[in-house]
Amino acid sequence: MHFELIPFEEIRNEITLQANPELAFKNILRASKKNCPTLDWDQFSANYMDIDISAASKWIIKSLKNAPEVSGIYLGLDTLNMEDGKGSNVEIGMNSSCDPTKISIDWAFDCDTYGDRHLIKGLYSFFANFTGSDDENKYLAEYIIFLAYSGLVLREALLKANNQRDFISCWGFHDGDLFLLMNSIGGKVAFLANSVFGSR
Repeated sequence: MHFELIPFEEIRNEITLQANPELAFKNILRASKKNCPTLDWDQFSANYMDIDISAASKWIIKSLKNAPEVSGIYLGLDTLNMEDGKGSNVEIGMNSSCDPTKISIDWAFDCDTYGDRHLIKGLYSFFANFTGSDDENKYLAEYIIFLAYSGLVLREALLKANNQRDFISCWGFHDGDLFLLMNSIGGKVAFLANSVFGSR
């Protein structure tokens, strides 16, 4: 895969700075089209983002319901277990000992427990109907769309699910690149996607 074609800066900046998730996704698609014009980026849209945000928020609330001590929330993407729309594509891990004021991703590799997995349906529908010229393009689109769309959905879901706990969260591929997403300290939220990142 041509990693130089992935608009990392645009993805991280849009998730950090653009309050409107649908507009942020459109901007990321525009940057992706500029980097890789041979792929049909118009086949992807944010039409179901509101539904995905609502469902993900309910999932996060349920996952954290009986874990008031959790201060670190890891959200890991898995592209291989969607099972024709009946499986999952994101897992949640919880850490109870991390300091949410510390801008670090180290805690994500030491979660105390994991909750039930979840399917972001928009991601499944994108690739169930994907049209691309070759596998290389599919892998590129899969990386960009999974990272960008999920980051925006999960950012908004965490905002809706926040019950005033202090926490820090990260998201990314469960077996690869991870990025900080946001933290909430004393009810004040900061988006962190353009800060540190690492690999799992």
